[in-house]
Amino acid sequence: MAENRFVSAIIVAAGSSTRMGANKMLLEIGSMTVFERTLQAFEECSSVNEVIVVSSKENIVRYRNIVHTSMLSKVTNMVVGGKSRGESVKNGLAACNKAADIIVIHDGARPLIKPDGIDKCVEEAADCGAAAIATKCNDTLKIVDDEGYAVSTLDRNHVVRIQTPQAFKRDIIMRAYEADDLEATDDCALVERHGVKTKLIYLPYINIKLTEPVDMTIVQAALRERGRL
Repeated sequence: MAENRFVSAIIVAAGSSTRMGANKMLLEIGSMTVFERTLQAFEECSSVNEVIVVSSKENIVRYRNIVHTSMLSKVTNMVVGGKSRGESVKNGLAACNKAADIIVIHDGARPLIKPDGIDKCVEEAADCGAAAIATKCNDTLKIVDDEGYAVSTLDRNHVVRIQTPQAFKRDIIMRAYEADDLEATDDCALVERHGVKTKLIYLPYINIKLTEPVDMTIVQAALRERGRL
């Protein structure tokens, strides 16, 4: 970690979990909830100084209790999210320490992230301005028309799947959120609209987002292989 660099991390945990059928952040994997496992990676990450949790209104008390009982000391604030992911992140940004040089944004439903992945994002963002975890595509990707017919094939050597964490210099992410309409599926898309390129980082381990029930099996298998289950 660079000397005198202050890093704030925003954990977005305000989603509805519709496809999961239950609040995925509170699902238990072994002796810990998904929420705890995600936050633990940031707790153990030496480059992160503080963690801001963005929660739905109905879960904020439950999350505060988990933070307290799990002694997650880096969580300095917990705020209520908005109607969209963009609004939720914006609420998290407003709660970050004013001294923050780098801001990391992470999906709470990605409990497989490790401290080293967070560190890499922070270092690349400090150097390039914006960085994100990504994974290469193994499948062939097609462009389809409105009627569902394939009309062209993408070169998968130039297509990736973007994940989180995503990290940014403070002024870059703040400027994007102040100037944009927030209609984007991830934070990199917002800064790209302002001419900032995102440096991609490929991890040597699985970092999936819990979306459907079958994903729990993958996460459990990965944690078991790591000896964390």
